[in-house]
Amino acid sequence: MRTTFFRQPVRLLLSLALLLVFHGLASGLAAEAPRKAIPGSAPRVALVIGNAAYARLRPLDNPGKDADLIADKLRKLGFEVTLKADRELKAMGEDVEAFAQAIKQRGPDVVSVFYYAGHGLESDGINYLVPVDAEIKRKADIAGHAVSVKRIADRLSSAGNRVNILILDACRDNPFPEGAAPASALLGLAPMGAVYGAFIASATGSGKAAFDGENGHSPYTLALAQAIGAPGEKLEDVFKSVRRQVRLATAEQQIPWESTSIEADFYFVPPAPPPSPAAQLFAAATETDNPALFELLVDRFPGSEEAARARNVLAKRQAARADQKQAGTSSAAEVLARARQVRSPDAFDLVASLFPDSPEAAEARASASRLREAAVLDSAGPTFDGRELISRLQEELTRLACAGAPASGVFDAPTVSGLRRASLLTDEHYLWHRPTMAALRALRKIDTVDGCARQKVAASPRCSRINNEDFCP
Repeated sequence: MRTTFFRQPVRLLLSLALLLVFHGLASGLAAEAPRKAIPGSAPRVALVIGNAAYARLRPLDNPGKDADLIADKLRKLGFEVTLKADRELKAMGEDVEAFAQAIKQRGPDVVSVFYYAGHGLESDGINYLVPVDAEIKRKADIAGHAVSVKRIADRLSSAGNRVNILILDACRDNPFPEGAAPASALLGLAPMGAVYGAFIASATGSGKAAFDGENGHSPYTLALAQAIGAPGEKLEDVFKSVRRQVRLATAEQQIPWESTSIEADFYFVPPAPPPSPAAQLFAAATETDNPALFELLVDRFPGSEEAARARNVLAKRQAARADQKQAGTSSAAEVLARARQVRSPDAFDLVASLFPDSPEAAEARASASRLREAAVLDSAGPTFDGRELISRLQEELTRLACAGAPASGVFDAPTVSGLRRASLLTDEHYLWHRPTMAALRALRKIDTVDGCARQKVAASPRCSRINNEDFCP
């Protein structure tokens, strides 16, 4: 028969809370059901090209380093990366064709990334990437000496997979020598129409130049390298972050854009899976430090990892209670010993309140009761006031050798002085500058041999005190 550690109403309430957790989790999953995400285990391939050493156009400083940076980031994210540098027209065409074949071989679930850094331009609404051997002197030269972005997107899409990501950090500046640019050639890439299964991102818009950067990398690639490592960010959100960072870094002179026809969700770094009910219950138990929740976890999910951790927590709590009980017994003895020295009802009451179930508490209650009975007996009997009270005080002062003058029945300066001297002979506090019954009771408790005469002997320079005895010549 299983032993339960909490009452039925509490158990029912906790069960209801657990059912609500399950219901919320199931509802969340149902709401997300229509959205399909590319699994994190899907194959990943990437082609990264950096063109910097142009033969006939203006060379660039950073595309090679940008390509290296992105290739390294993609490898860390599980991509199989092909890295190419300073590609001529024919080589770029071959690179794209080989990449499309690699995508097709890995099946429909593969995710591909095509990254390009270098010169690019737009002409008549068509976007082009410029190989390092391009010789462009007039508008008619562009189509034959550059690679169409639309053709790259179409070729990758034809591989049959669902997600192809094209990232173009192009249009670094005007690629043509001064006075040689075709009149109709524009800086920047124009937003493109949809290509099924393609997500196309450009570093800047039509008519704008993308900065090459002054610290080894372009602003766009630096923002991209940082954003793609954020966990749980969808593809679209990654590039929203890139756009914001580039806009701020360039004082709004460069505004990236994206065009997409992707229907599934893709994460460079997938979000963490939702916590299991056992994990949620363990988190709630830990946050509230509620033993009943730990026990419920062990009861409902006995074979889970969280149940094993819960058992460990409960065992430690039980051991701590045992240690505390043992330490409490020792502490009770110490506090009781102090109370015996002080011998006041309050001191014994403290023992009883701190350790109510200990053997010391019983003794403390009995001692406090006896002291209060004695106090009542001490306060019983006749009371005096006025001249009679003064006379009684003076009698006690005379008995204790504390009186400074013969008894007069008047509360005079010698009487006040005597009461003050006598107050040093007792631990009981009273007002020595007024005639009170408290002072009279305190004086009556002082033994005659402990009176003020002893103070005089002890203070005499002709006497010596050895082992609490006075020796006088």
